[in-house]
Amino acid sequence: MPCASCRSALPPDARFCPSCGSPCAPGPVAARPTGRKVVTVLFCDLVGSTALSGALDAETLRSVTLRWFDLMRLRIEEQGGTVEKFIGDAVMAVFGVPTVREDDARRAASAALAMREALTGFNARLEEAVGVRLEMRIGINTGQAVTGSATLRQAMVSGEVVNVAARLEQNAAAGEILIGPDTLAAAGPGVRTTELGPLLLKGKTDRVVAHRLTGLDEEDGPEALRRFDLGFVGRRHELDLIDAALERVTRTRRVERLVVGGEAGQGKTRLVREWIRRASAPATATAPRHGVGRCRALGEQPSLGPLADAVADLLNAETTLVPSPELELLQQGLLLDGTPNPSPADTCAALAKVLAELSATRPVVLVIDDCHWGAQPLFDALDRLLRALGDTAAVLILLLTRPPLFDVRPELAAGSVPLCGLTDAEAQLLAAELTGRPADGAPLGAEVLARVGGNPLHLEQLLVAGEPVDTDSVPLPLQALIGARIDALDAPEQRALGLASVLGGDFTAGELAALAGPPAETWTAAELTATLHRLVRHRLIRPDGAAFRFAGGLIQEVVHASQSKQDRADRHERAARLDSVRARGSAAVGAHLEEAYRYRVELGAQDAHTDGLRRRAADALAEAGRLALAHADPVWAADLLNRAAARYTTGEPGRTATRRRLGQTLLDLGRGADGRSLLEEVLAQTPPDGEDAVEAAHARLGLASVGRTAGTPRATGPGRSGGGRRDESPAEAAAATLPVFAAAGDELGQARAALRLAQRAQEQGRHRAAERLLARALDHAVRADAEPERAAALGATGVSLWRGPQPVADAVDRCRALLADQGPGRRAVRLTLNCPLAVLLALHDDREGALACLAEAEQLAKRLGYAEADAFLPIFTATVAEPAGRRDEALAHLERAAAAARELGATALLRSALLDATRVHLDLGDWRTARTTLAELEQAGGPFGAPDAERAEPARPRAESADLDGLRARVAAARGDAVTATRLAARALATAARTDSPIVQGLAALDLARTALALGHP
Repeated sequence: MPCASCRSALPPDARFCPSCGSPCAPGPVAARPTGRKVVTVLFCDLVGSTALSGALDAETLRSVTLRWFDLMRLRIEEQGGTVEKFIGDAVMAVFGVPTVREDDARRAASAALAMREALTGFNARLEEAVGVRLEMRIGINTGQAVTGSATLRQAMVSGEVVNVAARLEQNAAAGEILIGPDTLAAAGPGVRTTELGPLLLKGKTDRVVAHRLTGLDEEDGPEALRRFDLGFVGRRHELDLIDAALERVTRTRRVERLVVGGEAGQGKTRLVREWIRRASAPATATAPRHGVGRCRALGEQPSLGPLADAVADLLNAETTLVPSPELELLQQGLLLDGTPNPSPADTCAALAKVLAELSATRPVVLVIDDCHWGAQPLFDALDRLLRALGDTAAVLILLLTRPPLFDVRPELAAGSVPLCGLTDAEAQLLAAELTGRPADGAPLGAEVLARVGGNPLHLEQLLVAGEPVDTDSVPLPLQALIGARIDALDAPEQRALGLASVLGGDFTAGELAALAGPPAETWTAAELTATLHRLVRHRLIRPDGAAFRFAGGLIQEVVHASQSKQDRADRHERAARLDSVRARGSAAVGAHLEEAYRYRVELGAQDAHTDGLRRRAADALAEAGRLALAHADPVWAADLLNRAAARYTTGEPGRTATRRRLGQTLLDLGRGADGRSLLEEVLAQTPPDGEDAVEAAHARLGLASVGRTAGTPRATGPGRSGGGRRDESPAEAAAATLPVFAAAGDELGQARAALRLAQRAQEQGRHRAAERLLARALDHAVRADAEPERAAALGATGVSLWRGPQPVADAVDRCRALLADQGPGRRAVRLTLNCPLAVLLALHDDREGALACLAEAEQLAKRLGYAEADAFLPIFTATVAEPAGRRDEALAHLERAAAAARELGATALLRSALLDATRVHLDLGDWRTARTTLAELEQAGGPFGAPDAERAEPARPRAESADLDGLRARVAAARGDAVTATRLAARALATAARTDSPIVQGLAALDLARTALALGHP
């Protein structure tokens, strides 16, 4: 327990605090509850004790052994360890019980070396007195253990970490100290060892790489831990992007913010360090000035501390800085204590003035690292600074972050530099750097490369540890660091943190009181409030309005993992019943029930109660997935539905609907094979006249929308296809399933079916009919509260406004009215309506407005994650570019759209991209490439088949047929085939006349004119 005066950890049985000298409060020691923590276990055993018993009198041997025990115990306790037990002539000690320290592994190594040195002196006296010498061996291992009360000697720690420490000791030779790989990693730099070959330890299937401890140096600092001494590998593209940003800033003298995002270990810090080194290498007048600051995870900084560090780093390198009132203001506030004194506005204004002056001769770069740990005031200050600098200073602000920051600040994702994994070739080069082997030496195996996934830090840990590292777990050194802070708390503080970690992100005092289980975890409101305020002072949590939140995500993870699985199971089950959790929705309830079920299964509790938790978790997650789909969040929906499907068993209610929704979601995310497989299974396993007939109809419609896999026959029956044909158009499936949906009152199904019928009408160029069907689809989508279907109906309405008979000005007004009425709060609606609106604005000679719509649509598409956006967005972008005469730009967009459509298997989008690309090629005079593109288009005929130049009635939809015939007529004319060209151009014009689309009719007339010109008939 900690000292009541200074909060320092107290040794066992201490009467006075060794830190402040205060007397320790007397009283009974409460038994510590069972928990889990990172500990370091040390085993020490005498070697040759049997032979020794034959050389010494029994009483002498007992005296020698007790003196040796006392000597070893003293050295262990000097380093903060606790002797758990003496076993015969062996000693077992634990570092981390009763209190974890962040350097427990290093303390254990230091104690082992001190024990060996003490034995040398003891042997000198012993040999002189009785003529014998003692030999001993030591084994040390670090890892997570289940811990109990420090007063119950027989049950202090248990777990694999204890067994491995004992086996290491048994494998050590006399005088040796063997440590495990986790101990070596947790002890930090300066641990001198000799690596031994992999040891096969008793009771272990996998071999363990042991290290012989030879000495301990002073810590070398973070540089030794992070290995910035290695050669830089790869990242050429990312370096170029930062170079380009600096060039823009220097050229325009306008401040710019650039975000570098990547998972932990991808090398964000190393990338920017390397860029700064290269940018500053030529010591010229144009080399940038720079300053670096870092957000810290443990809440140990003022709110603007990272910015203050970066500015201080920048100013420290300036020897000719002229004093000014602004600089004095910064020195008395921001640079003094990291606070915006006297106010945020004054601080940012002063900083902007100083930066502007510094950038007058050389550009300035400010780097803020680990922004995912940054507090809200930091981002507010950076936003204010950006506005204050404007276009008056050549300043580049580089923010380094992990992706979770984009969830809370999505505006930072736009234009960010994503830092992905290394390629296999680059990983091989990095491995050569880490191991010191030649770059052309024995390469890493494919299995190792797949496990590290290109993450440089994971690769480093894997090679250093000698065995795969679980990338989902908190690194052991961080577990020890945070665990030490937690373990130093009083029991009420630990209980409060444990309950809070179950609730996750933020929590209130009321929630903790409701979650606490009697009798051990109950407290009064005043006691709980005082406990939470102490935790705030410890900087483990921070106030957040009326609530609290952890100072960092790693703290929450470590606290959660430190509880016993039984406690976690019980607390998660109780959390699912809290009103506040239920108010957050079925996703939160399902997550808690899922965790409770998982922990009970891991504890072997396979009973009716556990099975009930499974079923309740599946139902809650399935409902959450349905709602996520309705609110146009397919990425989250896929995760929720996948988890729900994994919990359901065959035949349970809800399983079929969940798997069908999961299949449809996977299709939306571009995972076509997985999505088709699930939908086909649902269709094959669902009786046509059973209670899941509606689900079968949904599956049928979904499959028809993307095309069946080859060789899959079509089943017959209500809600199914018939006739044994393999392919069914979306409109055919919609016509067949619409009665099923209507009979069941399924608003969502009716919306989807009406959409497919409307799209068929659009393909035929019947936009008035399409608008009536789209109005019907929109009505059903609104009733179903389904944002994706609402967005699809409105987006298709925008397309009909563009391609239909309504005048452009009226169409623009109507589209804007729809966007204003339906768009607020609905990202998917804004995405789908902005695309046709951009085309209409371009036709209305408002290119700036068109580009603004496309920019917003692109940002929304990135956030929503719909895979088809990669194909349809470039088509709209090309359609905006082409009327402005930017044909090469339009062609590049269309090629990108076609590539995405091929990858997705989106036949309709591919046909559209190829048609438009053919027209652009012809307009550029490249009829040969146009002919090649037409050939691919004929192969991508979808359900319509390849077109036949001699066929009187084309099988394709009218609008597409008119376009295709007109283009083929122009190709034929370019080849000198006047008969075919004239006939096809005339047929295109006749087909277009059967539509109500001025665009289709106009293009057909234009193709006819250009065909005539090519044939020499002006």
